[in-house]
Amino acid sequence: MCSQKTNYQLINVMIFLVLFLPFQNVGAKLREKSYLVSIINNLKNSSVPLRIHCQSKDDNLGYHDLSYDQSFDFKFEEQIFFRTLFFCHFWWPPKQNIFDVFNNRNRCIKHGPFHTHTCIWSANLDGLSLNGVKIHDWSAML
Repeated sequence: MCSQKTNYQLINVMIFLVLFLPFQNVGAKLREKSYLVSIINNLKNSSVPLRIHCQSKDDNLGYHDLSYDQSFDFKFEEQIFFRTLFFCHFWWPPKQNIFDVFNNRNRCIKHGPFHTHTCIWSANLDGLSLNGVKIHDWSAML
């Protein structure tokens, strides 16, 4: 009787290992890619700094004032199930804009121009670009 109980316990442990162990590395594999978001002030001949405020649901990255040719960079790893989203508010008086700077693991943003894990945003006189492609115009500050 004791050996039957031991056999059942052994079978239960084996079933658990067979079912559970393959999923041990799933989280690590889903999170193995890291991403870089860089925001560059490319507002030539402007004495007014670019002010930005970036955050996600979990991380407030604070306010940053960027002079011409300065950048603000942050790195992160994608959340499980690919749900990471970072957005930034850009101010360059009298203009502004607010939008997602990362919401897609393959292209930085949904419908982004390139397959990349490096999201280089540039604030230009005519708007805001991602990896050299203009994505957003400036809006008037309210």
